[in-house]
Amino acid sequence: MHGNPHALAATPFSPNGQSADTRLTLWLAFPIAREQFDPSKLSTDDRARLNDYRSSRRRADFEVSRALLAAANVGATAHSLSHSSEHAALFTGPDGWQIGVDLEINRPRDVLKLARFGFHEDEVRALKSAAPESRQALFYTLWTLKESFAKALQLELVEALRQCVFWKDGEVWHGRVPASSPWGAAVFQPRPDLFLAVAWIGDSTAAALELREWPPQQPGDWPVVAALR
Repeated sequence: MHGNPHALAATPFSPNGQSADTRLTLWLAFPIAREQFDPSKLSTDDRARLNDYRSSRRRADFEVSRALLAAANVGATAHSLSHSSEHAALFTGPDGWQIGVDLEINRPRDVLKLARFGFHEDEVRALKSAAPESRQALFYTLWTLKESFAKALQLELVEALRQCVFWKDGEVWHGRVPASSPWGAAVFQPRPDLFLAVAWIGDSTAAALELREWPPQQPGDWPVVAALR
């Protein structure tokens, strides 16, 4: 696994907007954001999508994510959205960069069964050997990384599960992804039950990753679970 030339071709980043050549912004919105949802600000496609949401849960997720999208005023910048359990995440970056975000709520599930379905065999072994109390966190770290790269690379999720591989050597995370340009990724745990991953593929410049919570808008200060750069 370690021989791939792109395994460490990651763009370095500094958290919370420290000096760097390129700025990336990660937003996290909470359920209260739904109160600021305004259907008049939806795009034509999103208006049609809203009408398709029959379940109250899916509609709530959608409304929180679109309220965040309107509040962030992303304009022409590259952006990616994710939502779960009335929370939403928005990741923005320079036009032309490939970016992805994934937000997951930590729910009890058979993580080994899910990993055997599509993870690399080395990742499955790492999960099997992990202490029971840390296995869930490791699974969600791997899953959110893979899904964020699925969005950045525009891969089907099954393909991303297989082609994007991550491992930890001591305290250092490494990865292999099917990208020819420099890339980077990070996983945060803003709340004990939330895992939030971002992935970006751009150029060799250092990237400053600014973290924001909304509403109200304020800087995010979240534990870093994994950083690949």
